Parts: sequence; structure tokens; C-alpha cells
Amino acid sequence: MATKDPKFIENCPFWSELSMKCRMCKGGLFIPLDDHVEVYCKTLDYPQCLQYALHPEKQLEIVARAECNKNRRKFARVEACYKITLVRLIHSGAVVSHFSTLARTLDLSSGGMRLTTDKPLINDSVVQFSFGQPFPESLQEGNGQVAWCNKEIDAPGYQAGISFQDDQTIEAMGLYLGLHHHDIIS
Repeated sequence: MATKDPKFIENCPFWSELSMKCRMCKGGLFIPLDDHVEVYCKTLDYPQCLQYALHPEKQLEIVARAECNKNRRKFARVEACYKITLVRLIHSGAVVSHFSTLARTLDLSSGGMRLTTDKPLINDSVVQFSFGQPFPESLQEGNGQVAWCNKEIDAPGYQAGISFQDDQTIEAMGLYLGLHHHDIIS
């Protein structure tokens, strides 16, 4: 005779086979009817039970999972406002001469930047960016990929996210932000 794996849950964790009752029944607030017991409590469909889904322990689990996914960023952002020029590149790495736009950074991180611009940027396109003088030479130019671009709701223009494409830029930006973190916000 095969034994059941204790890790495998066949029924609701609140269902007691010994007392044949739901352990969520505190003060008679929820007493499941026989058909509810057969459909949810004694089957693998227990997550679809409204009482199970609304249970405080379940809610804490959902909140914890949401908190875990809240900040999906690999790198910390630092608010920064710098003028930047963007030039679109084609697959061969050549510059598209008719595409050049001015932008302003909103924040920087070791992995990329968020910026605002008057022109929309094409998702997944590769751009060459150029910063002005306050940046060290290793960061004055680099390449990035447009991760996203959205129309501003309350203002004209667009916001976009650019991810850096090479380890040298990522490392140099991380070093720059680490050294100048307190001076950047302008």
C-alpha cells in the first residue's frame, strides 16, 4: 500500500478530516454546507473558495508576494536632471542621421535611465546617448536600448526608459552614482 506524500495537499488546509469541520469557523461566521465541502474543502479546488481566498493568512501571503514583486529593479534609482542627446542607431551600428532628439533625464541607475522627451521613442530600438560636461569622459557617450516609451498624461511629451547595453557603461555609471549620489539632484 502506497503512503501519501505529506507535502501534497489534497484538500483545503483549513479542512479537518477528524472533526469534519472547517477551521475557519470561528464563532459560526462561516459554516460550509455539504455541497460546498464536496466541491471545495475536500478537493484541489479549495483555492477557489471565497472564504479561503479572503482569509487573513491568505491575504498576508498575497501582500507579501506583492511586496516582493513591488520593486523589480536590479539597480537603485537616483533622481537626476541632465540634458541628453539621443541618436537612433540601425542594426549595423550606423547612426540614423535624420533622428536626433533632445531629452532630459528624470533619474539614473547603474542599469539605465528614465527620461522625458518631446518625440516618441520606438520600443526595443537602439540609441546612442550623449551627456554634457558634468559627466566623466567614460559616460559622455554610450548606447542603450529603449525598454519602454509612454505618452505623458498631464503634460506634452513622452517618458521613456533606456537600458544600458554594455558592462563598461553599467560599471562606470554605478561608480559615478556611488561617488556623486548626494550631489546629483538638481
